[in-house]
Amino acid sequence: LGQLKGRPAGNRAKFVSVNPVRTGYSSIADEWLGITPGTDGLFVLALVHELFRADRIDLDFLVRYTNAPWLVIDAPGTADHGLFARDAEGQPVCCDQADGRLASALLPDVAPRLVGEVTLPDGRKARPVFALMAAEYLDERHAPENVAARIGIPAETIRRIAAELAHAA
Repeated sequence: LGQLKGRPAGNRAKFVSVNPVRTGYSSIADEWLGITPGTDGLFVLALVHELFRADRIDLDFLVRYTNAPWLVIDAPGTADHGLFARDAEGQPVCCDQADGRLASALLPDVAPRLVGEVTLPDGRKARPVFALMAAEYLDERHAPENVAARIGIPAETIRRIAAELAHAA
């Protein structure tokens, strides 16, 4: 990779600044991305889109440290739509991939499914948070070529930055 601006050869970190103005830390960054003001969220969603598309998601981390496996009730028009499904004790539930049964999402020894639809005991449908995230972020409206003009960063650059993030992680 070679030596980065003023850093010893052993340190391979890259400093990328995403900022409309190239001042302060942006002026000394290894790479400056002059984003259109107010479009930071679009940029992040395009990065997430690319990470999902490339299957560069740390699923073990999501299962262990986030609510990605928790089931979300899919019952449009009801008060529970979009809420977490819970057991009789009020604990969030997930679907154990080993046997397909509901289990407390807080148990350390459960191996939860991250995709698919589950039928709850009362007949309502539910899906894991991760499945909802994947459906949202893989939508083409988040694709780099569909946001590049709005954020002022070329689609190729967005894809490259996403690949660099995935590689570094």
